[in-house]
Amino acid sequence: MPDLESLTMLKGVVAVLRFHDDGTLAEAAGRVDQVDLQLAAELCYANGRIVHHGSDMLATLSGTVGWPPRGWMMMGDELSVCAVAEVACFVRNREVSFNEVFCGLTEAARA
Repeated sequence: MPDLESLTMLKGVVAVLRFHDDGTLAEAAGRVDQVDLQLAAELCYANGRIVHHGSDMLATLSGTVGWPPRGWMMMGDELSVCAVAEVACFVRNREVSFNEVFCGLTEAARA
């Protein structure tokens, strides 16, 4: 089961964080300032809530169960954020394997 530090060893990963269900930072690893990490935790929490809200609406509209998202991704030109549950990675798009990152995030989220 990977810890946050082991996720930073994946190619292209800049930083990894775990946040509480209120958006506060629980722990972090990588090369990011502490102030930036708290803002990142708040961003990840808020985005996760939005994704869950959207999935609830999709389930209602489709009449199909099983829409709770397992994770989400926000892609920028050079950097992206990938998250599963309360664990998120900030990655460099040109270097990263998104499959490896999401596998690692899934395992870390179970911890």
